[in-house]
Amino acid sequence: FTHSMAHTSGSFVLPTLLFLLQNKSYPETSIPPDGYKMMVLPTGSSTSKNQTVLQYELRPEETAAASMVLAVLWLISILGNSLVCLVIHRSRRTQSTTNYFVVSMACADLLISVTSMPFVLFQFTYGRWILGNMMCKLVRYIQYLTSGVQVYVLLSICVDRFYTIVYPLSFKVSREKAKKMILASWLFDIVFASPVFFFYGSNSNDHCNYFLPISWEGAIYGIIHLLVVFLVPSFLITLLYQKVIKYIWRIGTDGRTVRRTMNIVPRTKVKTIKMFLMLNSVFLLSWFPFCLVQLWHPEEKDYRKSSLVFLAITWISFSASASKPILYSVYNANFRRGMKETFCMSAMKCYRSNAYTITTSSRIAKKNHI
Repeated sequence: FTHSMAHTSGSFVLPTLLFLLQNKSYPETSIPPDGYKMMVLPTGSSTSKNQTVLQYELRPEETAAASMVLAVLWLISILGNSLVCLVIHRSRRTQSTTNYFVVSMACADLLISVTSMPFVLFQFTYGRWILGNMMCKLVRYIQYLTSGVQVYVLLSICVDRFYTIVYPLSFKVSREKAKKMILASWLFDIVFASPVFFFYGSNSNDHCNYFLPISWEGAIYGIIHLLVVFLVPSFLITLLYQKVIKYIWRIGTDGRTVRRTMNIVPRTKVKTIKMFLMLNSVFLLSWFPFCLVQLWHPEEKDYRKSSLVFLAITWISFSASASKPILYSVYNANFRRGMKETFCMSAMKCYRSNAYTITTSSRIAKKNHI
């Protein structure tokens, strides 16, 4: 009996010890690698969304706030830039050479709003990237492309304003020249941003890379991109606008200079300069963090820190697309009148009043001429 009891207890104790050892070693084998500091999931919540949100280590309230801000910026950008294109197309008041550049920037803002911003919003709300490697490359490429195009379009506007005000007789940016300058800006940045397809992508953890890789190739491209797309154009824009402001200030303070040069600057052109100065300042300040963080950024294994940094620079850069239509409506009276004409063009009363004003003024002009 004693022998049988010992045999029975031994057969009972051995499996028990094995079970306890297995339970003890389970947490050690379930610890993820560095960068995946995941918390314990609630019982029954095994969806991929909860798992990937814990990978990014973003709290639910942070994800909700990020989604709300990005959605508001997206809506303002889509409606505002579409209105800019519509007003310039339909209103005669705003059909000028400078507004060719404005339409080009509005199209770039619409491009990034349609093909980049929704997918960034989707990445954070869903918690991971499920759209594939090629789509990840394309979204990042659009971010680089549109920012570079707008910088060089702003430089083209600056050149136009400089020669229009300072040297009006030596060089004039016609509509054909403006189209060529816009086309050159797009073609140059289409080629210059192409290395993004090599540096960015989606890894096996369903994560679309935020930043350039930490390598000598990534560092070289980041430095060249910062110089060619941001620092050099910003320096030229600042230099040219400084000369324009100095010229206007000299004319305003010295009447002899006005009579000697015979080139009085109208108030409308001065207001346009103020608008583009504000536009340049907002745009350059909004995209500078994006260009800078590509060189100095946290490791993407630290998902919480890298996600928060990328969210911050995305908010700031996308805010430039939403702020341009607001600046146009605040600083440009012709744009405000064009908005009124566009909104009331379908109303017969407004159309008749405008037609009556035009015909009456033409009749008065004919009588005075006779």
